[in-house]
Amino acid sequence: MISGEKDYVCCRLGSMLVGIDLSKVQEINRQTAATFVPLVEPYVRGLINLRGSLVTVLDLGVIVRGEATAESNKARTVVLETGDEVHGLVVGEVGDVITVDHAKVEPLPSHVPAAQRRWFTGMLQLANELLLLLDVNAVSQLNGPIPSLA
Repeated sequence: MISGEKDYVCCRLGSMLVGIDLSKVQEINRQTAATFVPLVEPYVRGLINLRGSLVTVLDLGVIVRGEATAESNKARTVVLETGDEVHGLVVGEVGDVITVDHAKVEPLPSHVPAAQRRWFTGMLQLANELLLLLDVNAVSQLNGPIPSLA
């Protein structure tokens, strides 16, 4: 178990609240139309030009829930930097940044399917809901089809 504290950006995917490690977040942008790329997996929204660099945009809703993130005025693209790679994650809404004490982080329950559990490092009970902590490295290493969520 990781010890210490870390800051997370809280993001909505439908009714799910997901925390993204703030140290990996390069910026958060309004959702912009991505250029379609043929012959890619359904979770790839396309490419955007970010100050002269092409960035692959992934739909986090498709990855973790199997459902596309709805386009709305609240939808955002969270641009992440992991190693040498920069990519965007489309989320339904971005909320507050919270500090998480990793001593309070719990593992996901065993009844959560492995196909979904693989995207999270743990969960934290907040006042009214659960915060699922995204495994940014697992998402950034995604290549090929996603195993069934069933």
